[in-house]
Amino acid sequence: MKNVTKVTLFLLLFGISINSNAQFLKDVQTKSIVENVSASDFSAKINAEKNLQLLDIRTIGEYKSGHLKNAKLINFYDPNFAKNIEAAGLDKNIPVYIYCRSGNRSGHAVALFKRLGFKHIVNLAYGINDWYRSGLPIEK
Repeated sequence: MKNVTKVTLFLLLFGISINSNAQFLKDVQTKSIVENVSASDFSAKINAEKNLQLLDIRTIGEYKSGHLKNAKLINFYDPNFAKNIEAAGLDKNIPVYIYCRSGNRSGHAVALFKRLGFKHIVNLAYGINDWYRSGLPIEK
């Protein structure tokens, strides 16, 4: 009986290992480039980039209080966040720039963008708070 328990435990552990490796391989296969950058670098990149998609993933109230020029709103807290990203008709081959208030939501959203197959994701690491601190322009 002890041997059966050991084998079961081994298979269970091995199965978890396979699942973990499968997730890693999936992430490697998407070959997503992820950049977590400061406000000054984010600003420089969006000003230099010819073709980009800029997403504000805060709430509508936060967006209305001030947002980056040409940013499209897709609320992270909406239960249909992933569906809303898909419905937005974003091109997965064009860089997507994302930001939130402090970088927490956008940091979590990076994994979703990777799973959805986006090739290049640029995250404003410390959110729009860093943008404000840097004195960069805001639209209202």
